[in-house]
Amino acid sequence: MKSTRLFVYFAVLATAPGALWARKEKAVQGNQQQAQVLIVGLDKNVKSNYYYDDLIAEQTGIQADSIDHRYNAIIAANIIAAGSNGSCRFTFANLEPAVHCERIVGKIHVAGEAEQCVASLNDVTTEELRATLDEAHADYLLVLNQHYLKWQEEPMRTVFHMISYTLFDKNKKQVTSGNQYFTSMNLEAPDKVAQLSRKTSSKIAAAIARSLD
Repeated sequence: MKSTRLFVYFAVLATAPGALWARKEKAVQGNQQQAQVLIVGLDKNVKSNYYYDDLIAEQTGIQADSIDHRYNAIIAANIIAAGSNGSCRFTFANLEPAVHCERIVGKIHVAGEAEQCVASLNDVTTEELRATLDEAHADYLLVLNQHYLKWQEEPMRTVFHMISYTLFDKNKKQVTSGNQYFTSMNLEAPDKVAQLSRKTSSKIAAAIARSLD
């Protein structure tokens, strides 16, 4: 009986380091930090094959000089909400007083339109990008390249809201880019746009998270 007890005792000692390591590893994974992503919306990034600013203002109730800001803010807010419980934490530069995104926003260039749209940081220095990200305590920059309003009348009246984006790291390296869309029959007021774009924004947040896994 005594020898049996000794065997069990030493067996437990032998397996304990592995068990402790496994628990520690699980705890580290559970406490893994979220990737910090700063969202910036570009000026004059609402484009269309049909709508012009005054018409957008008339149909949505958004002031003509605030169209870009409102659309960017709506998409950014939905992305932030979608990523709140995920592996990424998103913040919107326009809502962070300590983030001086103006040092880089005017230097970000976009090539293409609609589905074929991508941003470039060629004119932004690494120091400018890092300073902006550091102010936001972020490691990545998510650029909302364009919100393209594509109107089609046939086979049925539809507005395609095409949202294109590009993600960069602190070294200006492009991590990923893509686009998502949602539709409406007409241009809608901001509250309705926020509702319609929720699923699309969630897909963007999920795509960003996957690219950083």
